[in-house]
Amino acid sequence: MPYEIYKILHLVGLVLVFSGLVGLMTIKMSGGQLEGKSKSFVFITHGVGILLMLVSGFGLLAKLGLARDMPNWIYFKILIWLFFGGAIALVKRKGQLGWPIYIALIAIFILAAYFGVYKSL
Repeated sequence: MPYEIYKILHLVGLVLVFSGLVGLMTIKMSGGQLEGKSKSFVFITHGVGILLMLVSGFGLLAKLGLARDMPNWIYFKILIWLFFGGAIALVKRKGQLGWPIYIALIAIFILAAYFGVYKSL
């Protein structure tokens, strides 16, 4: 697949992960019940996004020729990916806090974007 397709898939994954997290946070902040279709929707959205980001991220690495000898910034991206994989549990337990968690998620997304754009630490 072309580099641009991997990039698009990576961005779609990012949108899905963020949508799942913010959707769950909205349910928690509003005091709604996390069950049935709403629960399935946010968890599936988050999970599909995480998977898309992983697959497309490694596809991008392969296209850049960095899959064998990975620079340090890639390890930080993987750590950030692991954080966002587990962030669904944080939001499920503490999502009612709202803004502090939302701002922290945005800040970590910005950090990941910095590493992806500048490809350095």
